[in-house]
Amino acid sequence: MKKLSWIEITSLYIGVIMGAGFASGRECWQFFGVFGHKGYYGAVASTLCFVMLACMLTYIARSKGTADLGKLISPFDNKLIDEVIGWVLAVIYYSMIIAMTAAGGSLLDQQFGISKVIGGIIIALLCVITVLGDFERVSKVFRLMVPVLFIVGIITIILTIRADFPQSGAVDGYRPGRMSPNWPVSALVFMAYNTLGMITMSGNSAVNAKDGKNAYAGAIAGTLCLGTLTILLLRALLTDMAFSSGLDLPMLGFAGRLSPVLSIIYAVILYGAVYSTGASTYYGFSTKLKPGQYKKWMITGGAAAGFLLGLTGFKKLVEFLYPAQGYIGMVFIVLIVMNFCRELTGNKESGAR
Repeated sequence: MKKLSWIEITSLYIGVIMGAGFASGRECWQFFGVFGHKGYYGAVASTLCFVMLACMLTYIARSKGTADLGKLISPFDNKLIDEVIGWVLAVIYYSMIIAMTAAGGSLLDQQFGISKVIGGIIIALLCVITVLGDFERVSKVFRLMVPVLFIVGIITIILTIRADFPQSGAVDGYRPGRMSPNWPVSALVFMAYNTLGMITMSGNSAVNAKDGKNAYAGAIAGTLCLGTLTILLLRALLTDMAFSSGLDLPMLGFAGRLSPVLSIIYAVILYGAVYSTGASTYYGFSTKLKPGQYKKWMITGGAAAGFLLGLTGFKKLVEFLYPAQGYIGMVFIVLIVMNFCRELTGNKESGAR
């Protein structure tokens, strides 16, 4: 496949994380907004951690010459451990098709009054079509979509901040999630579960980059862009905390308050963000399926099952599924740091010899 430039790698990072929870504002509210201005501490801390982890994953992938999930995470030379880790992560990636079909359904229902079933089915179909085209099709979709997603998202956020809507309710006292009770824990959980979504794309981007400079530049630029967007998004959500708290998709609500036309545009863009995250994480799941005649049927059947599970509702999934993934992600982050240190030490010793 075509070698990736740093700009293309940046778009892959943005696309994999700027999905339903992120671009809608639901995720940012749940993990940072409920803490008011203290949420900024969490947003900055998680950004710095993202940058460091993206660089570590890039180093591991390029050093080992692989994007295999187990080898990117595990510091142990054990095929069984690599396989177990790879499958645990694949299951987590699979759970995202549940969340993304739920988000697609909620979006069309909130904006256009279209059945959640239809919205979810469309996301499932788009993800299946994209994943069947393998990583080259996934990366091509991101190169085309992500710049538009990012620009429209930034414009809507800035307009919301400039509008400075009056507070329509309480400015404190909002209930944090049970699994993210304060801003330090919340920032750690946010960073951990988003890192899980980033691993496959980090590995594939690193090994398919034009060279090391493009690989690292793309990883750093992508995570810094996401961090900046998180902070701006939090600022927009805090302009009217009661309004943000009450909606499944608060940024779509703010877009509607700004302009009916912008609301429609943002709904379309947000739907694209849902699709981009669904496709990238479902691709991560598909990499663990053995090639052969049954793989495409497993991909199709898995998406159908995920859609049915997603009918439970997006708001509940953000509150419970994402934090649960975050706690698993913390374990994986420890392993990634160990793996990075081991690989770095090994390469230095080899160089010394």
